[in-house]
Amino acid sequence: MGINTIGRRKLEYCGKIFYWNVRQDAEDLARIGITIVSEDKKLIVSYHVAQADNDKIPHIVVKGMEFVGLENYPRKGWARIQTPIWDDRIVTPSLVRAIIEWCLLPKDQLSFVDWEGNLFEGERS
Repeated sequence: MGINTIGRRKLEYCGKIFYWNVRQDAEDLARIGITIVSEDKKLIVSYHVAQADNDKIPHIVVKGMEFVGLENYPRKGWARIQTPIWDDRIVTPSLVRAIIEWCLLPKDQLSFVDWEGNLFEGERS
């Protein structure tokens, strides 16, 4: 089944098509979030905007099965991974491209966080 593209922007990266949108999440303290989905639905991630302004660790929520670094990590459900600090106050296609690029590039180490962005000290790969 295809992706509903209504209200989503399209971005091509390394020959793959991704769709993204920005919306306020009423179920998550009305925070503004970016959702990115690959055309084949293997990469699905969500990222809250303006995390760089917070005192918590910025993180991304990995919902799909494609994310470099999690291939050998047995998981059920979503994973929350610490991200670099991006200039994320304003959502632009270049921010979305940076997030996609980071998701698809090899990483030396992943740091897992809880739903509030607190680092899990004992769980790193």
